[in-house]
Amino acid sequence: MFERFSTKENAKIAMVIANIFVYELIFLSVLMTGYIHYFFYYSNGYLVFFGLYLILFILFGRLFDAFDVGGSTTTDLFLSHSLTLLFSNVVIYLVLCLITLRVIPLMPIIWMIVIEVFSSAFLLYLENNYLRRNFPPIKVIAIYGEEHYGLINKLNNVNDLSISVIRSIDLNDLDYEHLDELLKDADGIVTLDVHHENKKRLFKACYEKKLQIYDVPSITDMLLASSDILHMVDTPILKINKYGPSETEKIIKRLIDILGSIVLLILTSPIMLATAIAVKAYDGGDVFYRQIRLTKDAKEFKMVKFRSMVMHAEDKTGVVLAKEDDDRITRVGKFIRKTRFDELPQLVNILKGEMSFVGPRPERPEIYEEICKDMPEFRFRLVVQAGLTGYAQIYGKYNTSLRDKLLLDLYYIENYSLVSDIKLLLLTLKIVFNKESSEGIK
Repeated sequence: MFERFSTKENAKIAMVIANIFVYELIFLSVLMTGYIHYFFYYSNGYLVFFGLYLILFILFGRLFDAFDVGGSTTTDLFLSHSLTLLFSNVVIYLVLCLITLRVIPLMPIIWMIVIEVFSSAFLLYLENNYLRRNFPPIKVIAIYGEEHYGLINKLNNVNDLSISVIRSIDLNDLDYEHLDELLKDADGIVTLDVHHENKKRLFKACYEKKLQIYDVPSITDMLLASSDILHMVDTPILKINKYGPSETEKIIKRLIDILGSIVLLILTSPIMLATAIAVKAYDGGDVFYRQIRLTKDAKEFKMVKFRSMVMHAEDKTGVVLAKEDDDRITRVGKFIRKTRFDELPQLVNILKGEMSFVGPRPERPEIYEEICKDMPEFRFRLVVQAGLTGYAQIYGKYNTSLRDKLLLDLYYIENYSLVSDIKLLLLTLKIVFNKESSEGIK
């Protein structure tokens, strides 16, 4: 059954290699034409540049998830490749300037980025179409408990995913006596809100048949994901002891927040000035909007944003989340929400130490208390400082379910590292161009 999967993996590897080869060819062509006057004496060094460009593309490609051909949407992959190429070329340009000890012309690099981006769009379109035609998604059976949060519908409505739900079964209707017959035509299963004893029986059956297993984790599973394994006498024991950054990491994280916020406040000041003028000119109302939010240990602070809604938007509705096509959002507000310009004043909150660059998004006290009534574990998010961006913002959307946001934030907290912070900051560039990430709740 799995022979075709290995073939698909080989096809994906071949496509990644082909993409890199095309980018390398474009790079060397530009280097040998646009910069020939600077490197005519260093012709043998083109191999060095070839290797350096390859290393940079692989590093940034892994950072921006650029190698998931056939697993991510074409749009998402295009954004990943574009950012990978942009960062790789910027670094290469700086290296070339250092080697020549002068500021070399920028236009050849700009043209190279343009050509590579157009080539990327063309290649990824052909590759994803080829994979979807020749290697259809693997067929899985979804087995769900009471709280499956509509994930089955989401899986069925996304064409570029690598799995296809062919049947959905309520756990209460599952007949274990005929499990072998049920799994006969499937390539795997997806379990959603299935308790431990039921998982054990299902996983055992799939393991024996070498079927693929997908499992939506519980909160306990997410805590276990970062555990260390110990050996006590002759028994393996999982130790859960990671509750966010260590004291040293907190100091480094705070220094990055201070320096980064100062630099960004300076660099983005023209954008903030233009945004402030646009908000004021639209309806003459307040430029800024201040909300009470919660950060580490449920401490309250006033989060500052550019106002994107009409004045006194909550006088009639009360405290509610923004919805899709919310008529309270102004035309200027729609633009600054999509571009994330409305978030820029939070750099002041970061500088003051009320927030960090990376962490769970801060909730309003009223909404937070309401959520905790149904989901007490939501309080676990407050063991670290709230953030401007976070794991749930990168890998989720504005309208992602609260439970899924909690799972994503817990994964960040339990697997914290300064490297992950840097990666999430860079990945934030992707969601600025991703329309779905800013959609309101439906």
